[in-house]
Order: sequence, then structure tokens, then C-alpha cells
Amino acid sequence: MYRHSVPILLLLVILLTLACGDSSSSNRQLESISIKATTDVGQVQFTASGTFSTPPTTVTPLPVEWANGYLAPPAEYLDYTLTAQPYVFSCVGYASGTEIQVTAFAPQNPSAPVSGSSPWAKLVMSHSAIACP
Repeated sequence: MYRHSVPILLLLVILLTLACGDSSSSNRQLESISIKATTDVGQVQFTASGTFSTPPTTVTPLPVEWANGYLAPPAEYLDYTLTAQPYVFSCVGYASGTEIQVTAFAPQNPSAPVSGSSPWAKLVMSHSAIACP
């Protein structure tokens, strides 16, 4: 009986490995970023959420790089350092109603390193604007 158990167990391990796959070979990609803005006395806080092509499809908060204003396509590569922390803008010194604009971006590949440089075409971006309270 033992002689037949080893090949069967080995076959089960191989089938399980093939069925589960390797996370690095996954085709999971970041498809979009949404930004939620909340205002409080004297500040605006922005939080990013991401939508992915395969489960888990929604990640909140999504680690992103934050930038002031709207980004237009710059040079071929863009440096980033991802953070899951919200972006907080202090409105102290700005008139009530002053529009605050931010951009959140992250690599399409969720396995990308936390910091580095990526081609512009391989980044997902979102813009948001809100007025200071």
C-alpha cells in the first residue's frame, strides 16, 4: 500500500501546484484608481482605492504616490514611492473655496516594488479636486 501512496501523493501535490499557480505569473492588473476626498476644519484628506482585474477586485486604501495638481505626460519614466497613507492638505492660509487638485498614481502590476521608476504607460492615474472648507 505504501508503494502506491507515494506516487499518488506526488501527483496530488503537482496538480495542486498547477491549479493554484504562482502569484508572480498572475495576470492581475490595476485597472483604475478612485479618490475620495473629505474635508475637515482647515484641511482636506484624500484616500485612494484601486480596482483590479481579478479578485480581490477592490483594495482600500490603495498604496499610491500622491502628487499636487494634475500630471501631464512627463518624460518616459516616472519615479514613485507608494504609501497607503491618505494625502492631507492643510488649507491654513488659503481662502475658503480655494480648489485643491491632486493626482494619485501606481503601477499596473500589483507586484511592483514599493518604490522605483516605471514607464508612464504602465502607470494608472486618477485626478481629484475639491475646495478648501
